[in-house]
Amino acid sequence: MIERRLRDLWQRLQGKKPHLPHFLAEIHLEGIRGIDDVRVVFDYPVSVIAGGNASGKSTVLFAAACAYKVPGAGVKDFVPSTLFPDYRPRLPGREDERREVVIEFDYSTPDGRRSMRWRRSPKGWNRSFLGRKKATQPERPVYLRTLANLSNPSEVRGVLSMSRLTSTPRETPLTASQIEFAQQMLPFRYAEVVRLSSGSKNLLFAAQKAGAAYSELHMAAGERAILRLSREIAQLEGALVLIDEVEAGLHPWVQQLLMLQLQQLALRNDLQVVVTTHSPVVLDAVPAHGRIFLERDDAGRVTVLPPYRDIVQNALYGRSGDALNLLCEDAPAEGILHGVFDVLLPRERIRRESVRIGRDTGADEFPMHAAAFRKFGQIRNFVFVLDGDKRGSDLAERIRERAGSDVPVLFLPGDEAPEIWIWNALRRNPDRHAVDLGIDTAELVERMNRLDSVYDTASDRPGEIAKTKLHDLTEPLGWAPPDVGRAVARLEAGRRESDIQPLLDGLRDAVLDWRGE
Repeated sequence: MIERRLRDLWQRLQGKKPHLPHFLAEIHLEGIRGIDDVRVVFDYPVSVIAGGNASGKSTVLFAAACAYKVPGAGVKDFVPSTLFPDYRPRLPGREDERREVVIEFDYSTPDGRRSMRWRRSPKGWNRSFLGRKKATQPERPVYLRTLANLSNPSEVRGVLSMSRLTSTPRETPLTASQIEFAQQMLPFRYAEVVRLSSGSKNLLFAAQKAGAAYSELHMAAGERAILRLSREIAQLEGALVLIDEVEAGLHPWVQQLLMLQLQQLALRNDLQVVVTTHSPVVLDAVPAHGRIFLERDDAGRVTVLPPYRDIVQNALYGRSGDALNLLCEDAPAEGILHGVFDVLLPRERIRRESVRIGRDTGADEFPMHAAAFRKFGQIRNFVFVLDGDKRGSDLAERIRERAGSDVPVLFLPGDEAPEIWIWNALRRNPDRHAVDLGIDTAELVERMNRLDSVYDTASDRPGEIAKTKLHDLTEPLGWAPPDVGRAVARLEAGRRESDIQPLLDGLRDAVLDWRGE
């Protein structure tokens, strides 16, 4: 049910994005915290920044906080000099290296597309509007919060000092919308929640309908985080909401509910939300184009990776150990692998959930993935499957080199693109494949002959021609090319004389080795 609600929200939020009065579209960072040159693009109203420790997630988040002039904020509240301070002691000694830094923004505003740049020179920070005269920094509410642990040290001291007050604190009840936001995620109902305050110090006090009454000093970390967040963002409108380590202290179920609530709030109140996370649950709660992956390599360079497909994401976030994962190049290849396993699984008594098949954008990225899987201890759970036309390349060797092990690297049948192999297999055994496709053999042969004649003089690469022919053949039959590939591979895997047998044998050996047999 939650997944259906999330998918509905994804469509509605993406449709609303062009109509948002404010939208931070891109941040460009140079020379800050080891980041030499990185562009981070925000494509969805609720973005999740993920990556390993020290990959630059918080740096991007704090940079976003400098994009706007915030109504009601102090002059030092949302500026780089405050959010990116240097250690520069008065006495000679160790100090932070001072480099030139550039933080550049591109955003949509009610007045159109705008850009702005913060630059740090030896004289300090200054703003530039990239040639626009008499320009000003766009105004927008900004909310920045770190949920890790209790909160920042000054807030901790403020909460603790509330217990030593000699005067009666002022009480401010949370509104219905603020309490509702929290109760969507917490397992109990509140009779009331109030904010006790004295000057700049404040503390939350809750009374449950079941009778318990307590201050936030006695709250679990997750309950306190949710209530604080509820009070502070439930009534924001048009704001940029920035939350570091959004999952801190929260059960995975509550993480999913929180992301659901944040997206509902973004839709209702025209918010743009950016969070950082190490949690795969949080990543799964937004569409692929809402996920931003940062990586810092061994040389210290930070890069933005393309959105991972689920099989890669699961590996890098600790969810691949319960299955053998097969990574192939594209949808037709994935179809062929499913067809092979339709035969292999019952023959070897392998549970279907023990094998996951996924694809990526291209084989050139496989060595990089192999290095990442090795780094995160997941390489033994992977098999790489390349298209047949990669047999003569050094790609398999580079994958194994980056993996640091003899990781299985297999090839699809044939020496060409998978679409060509599927087409040729249909040609070789039209009578058998026609039955699976639900078409008369003579009609299948006639259609294939006609398409061969039509595309005989096409100047595209053979793989592209085969892809087009396969699409034109299968669409009138109500089939998608990957499904045809699966049906063809399933039949070929049952024939001992088929050229798919080396792939079947390699996959069987990989599964048995993974199971320790």
